[in-house]
Amino acid sequence: MTETSIEDLDLNWIGMTIEVDTPDGSQVGFRLARYEKTTRDGEPLWILFSADHPWRTELTAGAKIRWVHRPADPGWPTGHYQPPQPYPTPVTAPPAAPAPGPLNPNSWVTPPAPGVR
Repeated sequence: MTETSIEDLDLNWIGMTIEVDTPDGSQVGFRLARYEKTTRDGEPLWILFSADHPWRTELTAGAKIRWVHRPADPGWPTGHYQPPQPYPTPVTAPPAAPAPGPLNPNSWVTPPAPGVR
């Protein structure tokens, strides 16, 4: 686990599994979806949003964040999101059936039942 100051938080942390100490003294771990840096009463404030649940926490200057050295999902090599890898061989669809005939606007209309106007 690597600990760093909240002031070092940047876009490279998005998607990483992190752990923080919340203002109420709890320790929470989550995958970082996004964050906002703002000020409250003239003091810097970071609002961190979880990727897994609709959850957030607010941290002030000097707070510590820890990068958890384990994958966000079992089987992934790092805590970062990894896009799916392409298939090793091309995937092909079966040959298309020939069209039933020329298409025109009337081919989309179902004729009315006999005796119905």
